[in-house]
Amino acid sequence: MRYYMILRLVIVGFGNVGQEFARLLQSKREWLLRTKSLDVEVLAVSTKTKGSLMSKTKLDLDRILQEISARGSLTGYGSEATNLSPLEIIRRCEADLMIELTTLNIDSGQPATDHIKVAMDVGMDVVTANKGPIAYAYRELRNRARSRGVRFRFEGTVMDGAPIFSLVERTLPGCQVTGLTGILNSTSNYVLTEMSRGRSMQEAIEDARKMGIAEADPSLDIDGWDATAKITALANVLMDADKNPKNVDRKGIREIGIDDMKAAADHGKRIKLIATAGVLGEDIALRVRPELIGPDSPFWSVEGTSSALTISTDFMGELTIYENNPGLTQTAYAVFSDLLLVVESIRSGSI
Repeated sequence: MRYYMILRLVIVGFGNVGQEFARLLQSKREWLLRTKSLDVEVLAVSTKTKGSLMSKTKLDLDRILQEISARGSLTGYGSEATNLSPLEIIRRCEADLMIELTTLNIDSGQPATDHIKVAMDVGMDVVTANKGPIAYAYRELRNRARSRGVRFRFEGTVMDGAPIFSLVERTLPGCQVTGLTGILNSTSNYVLTEMSRGRSMQEAIEDARKMGIAEADPSLDIDGWDATAKITALANVLMDADKNPKNVDRKGIREIGIDDMKAAADHGKRIKLIATAGVLGEDIALRVRPELIGPDSPFWSVEGTSSALTISTDFMGELTIYENNPGLTQTAYAVFSDLLLVVESIRSGSI
């Protein structure tokens, strides 16, 4: 007789990434049963504006997705609909793992940080794609996870599904990360790419909105805040920086015009929004700024919505990871891959 492991989830935040993750789970269900002897059940879904659900038995993900698509709300799903707050759902839900997918609050990392703390306190493992908690409270959350004996993963917080944190953790044992440099924000990179082709910033932003990569208010991208949160998260995890986004020397691309792009091209250069973290004496210095780069830069060909990160190390020199025009599927996959690593850790008895 074959024995299956059942992993019970609560999903907090069910926007585009949450819905894509749900679709991915459904598409991989038979594969998980066949190759991993794993059955994943969702017991609760908490949203800010679409209603919430909680059950002692598994919810129907296909029906949830249909309700969201047809009605834009979960309030008509059935008796499982609840008015409980996210924190109460986390406390009362009998899940093993919380998936935290709420949107970034650049000012504080809340309420996602509190969601994670409460989940850890009741003994849940945690996977998040929200960079706020990692940018504002990583060391505290890491230590809390260790003291509670739970697992904490966050691959989807930076560069979608590209394995940045897992790469260092699993394939570079004994290497010290000494610096980080990258293009980390898809919207600003797309805008700069389009401006280099003669289009205005506003035209490029409108295109980015239609593509679904820019919000109605793109200031988090254009003013460099999203890249700031990402470089802070990277430095906190990979360099033990213990910083927050307010410690970053930040300047976005808002003041760049087509004339600037043309002048750069006339000198054989391109303008890119570059995020960096480096050792400065006894400290870690973080910066996000538009920079001129030449053809010798690893970021010269990082165009459109693509991202790239160079990791500088003591033993392996520089390693550059390039992600070509990612979408929602890649971010959802990061959450899925973290879930699989949590399962692997549970089965091996490690944290």
